[in-house]
Amino acid sequence: MRARRAKLDSPVLLADGRRLGGSMLRQLFIGQCLVLALHLAWMPAWLVALALAVAGYRFLQLRSRLPRAGVVLRLAAVGVLVLALWLQFGTLGNMDALIGLLLGVYLLKLLETQDRRDARIVVLIGLVATTVAFLHDQGILMAAGALLAVAWLLQSLVWLAGGSRLRQTWRETAWLLVLSAPLMTLLFVSFPRLGPLWSMPQMDRASTGLSDEISPGDIAELSRSARRAFRASFEGPEPNPGERYWRVYTLSHFDGIRWSRATPDQLSATLERPVGAFVSQGVRSPWQAPETARFSVELLLEPDSRPWRPSLGTPLATETPQRYLADGTLEGLSALSSRGLLTLDSSGAPPANPDPAGSRWHRLLPVDANPRTRALAERLWRESDNDPDAYLEAMMARFGESPYRYTLTPPRLVGEHRVDDFLFDSQAGYCSHYASAAAVMARMAGIPARVVAGFLGGERHPDGHFTVRDYDAHAWVEVWREGGWRRLDPTAVIAPERVEQGAGAVDDGAEAFLADAGFSPLRMREVDWVNRMRLGWERMEYRWQREVIGYQRESRRSLMARLTGWWREAWARLDALLPGRSMLATALSLAIALVVTAGLALLVRMGWRHRRLQRDERRLVSVLQAWLARHGLAARPGESPASHLRRIAPQAGPAGRALNECADDLERLAFAPLERGERAERRRRLSQRVSEVRRRLPRRRRGRGGTGA
Repeated sequence: MRARRAKLDSPVLLADGRRLGGSMLRQLFIGQCLVLALHLAWMPAWLVALALAVAGYRFLQLRSRLPRAGVVLRLAAVGVLVLALWLQFGTLGNMDALIGLLLGVYLLKLLETQDRRDARIVVLIGLVATTVAFLHDQGILMAAGALLAVAWLLQSLVWLAGGSRLRQTWRETAWLLVLSAPLMTLLFVSFPRLGPLWSMPQMDRASTGLSDEISPGDIAELSRSARRAFRASFEGPEPNPGERYWRVYTLSHFDGIRWSRATPDQLSATLERPVGAFVSQGVRSPWQAPETARFSVELLLEPDSRPWRPSLGTPLATETPQRYLADGTLEGLSALSSRGLLTLDSSGAPPANPDPAGSRWHRLLPVDANPRTRALAERLWRESDNDPDAYLEAMMARFGESPYRYTLTPPRLVGEHRVDDFLFDSQAGYCSHYASAAAVMARMAGIPARVVAGFLGGERHPDGHFTVRDYDAHAWVEVWREGGWRRLDPTAVIAPERVEQGAGAVDDGAEAFLADAGFSPLRMREVDWVNRMRLGWERMEYRWQREVIGYQRESRRSLMARLTGWWREAWARLDALLPGRSMLATALSLAIALVVTAGLALLVRMGWRHRRLQRDERRLVSVLQAWLARHGLAARPGESPASHLRRIAPQAGPAGRALNECADDLERLAFAPLERGERAERRRRLSQRVSEVRRRLPRRRRGRGGTGA
């Protein structure tokens, strides 16, 4: 144990006073590993091999087995790095490639790091790379890892500044972090959030596999994934399980195989109408009455390269401008490169306004497609006496009859008439199969219909917020009836447990549920203690994202309002304890005046004393000697101040260099013929060295005799 402690406390090897030895290079390499670990979930794994190759080269170079890396080798390494990144990402212009280039240069910099100046540059690049890691993720684990990396890099800077013992450098690093914490907290709470000062290419990734076009079987694939899409917290009433239909896309174009979304620009070009007829930008929907709002929800959205925004039913109003589409869906003004908060009022029901695309657009079908389904639709229409409502009821009832079944592993459909193949051959499918068939049959009867893709349900947490994941993806149908859109969900007929309990409640094909999430704790949600730990972690992570990462102008105003409320409440309690408001005001005013006066007097005294000491070097050093005496390093009888400081310097550890420089400065001030400016500069240096001695001197027991060692 003693040998290990002596090894940890051994001084850093700085050969020739400035050139770096193996200990400092090892310190820099460990810092690089910590920074690289923050990025590895998003960066190519071969960067680890690059870091090991650079470290191995420097190790062999220190052992004199390899020459120092020359300009040709370093340029070749940079060229190979750029080529590898281009092959990996296909471009150097997106965010991931730029981050990879920064990390690669950071790792290669160790090849030419020879002295303290180079080492400081390596540490500074590491600090920048640590900050860049928050472009990937801003969660709790990322913050904890970044704090560890920053602490290690700061400790490296302290070492480079002259620290000689591991324990001392870590103590100074911890002190720096503690001193900076109050300022960081104050700036975080009070400083307004600024927008980005420059534009960077967004990372092209989606938070969910839900797409704006689907074919039968697509959404069934999402039941294999536990990836989070968004989280929701309601202010006021919460929807029942059967009301949690989160609209994302309306799919109105059918080519016989796939349902796809027609964008406002496409509709404008096809129907020769202005784009403004299909989309409006603002904080309120122009197509819906605001008094129809039933739910107010705060959404915490995952980053996504697409600008979609979910809404519970029809979106009505938001706190910030959004794009409201006439089909009852919502879009952001831009994609989300990081998690974002959105407060939304919605109706919880399908839109009541007619779609500007017109009823004809919502009755279009490919000619001669799915003949068996068309024959079935004509028969049901005749049996319903040409009554649209009776026809829809008969259609939905047919889906609930045997042999139709709801399964998470539907058979693959590859024929030309896929609705026919589903309804008359396989008769087993997921929500998208039944929604597609229902919309086609409604259009065959001349009823305007469209498919809606979004999410159904969501896991409710004990603290009240909901988490919606990929496996909650769902598709249903909307038909135009009696002056409004009406929701039809065949899944509620054939598999009501899917609507009430989620995809995990479906027995048929249950082996496919979460099949792509082998290590997800959701697979062990039946184990009580595991599920409690999972819910606790997700609750903590949600509060972190909402209250720390999502701390914006509104949050700051709310915090200031709470602080003001607490102050008023405390004032009211004090007012109730004293006989009159005037007496309370007088007492508080006197107390505040006394505290302010005492504080100003203390500041003036400290400033006057500091100025006096800076002008009198002998008094400054005598104060230092008295302080050293209290720490067991007193001067001997008849010993001059300079001799005293030089004698104790070898015993002072990290403060030894500063003590020697204090002695040199004191002698030059006392005996050298200095100009006025040079004398002032020398006094300033002496004051800085005295402060450095106080900061770096290791703690020791005070000597009993008072004369020191």
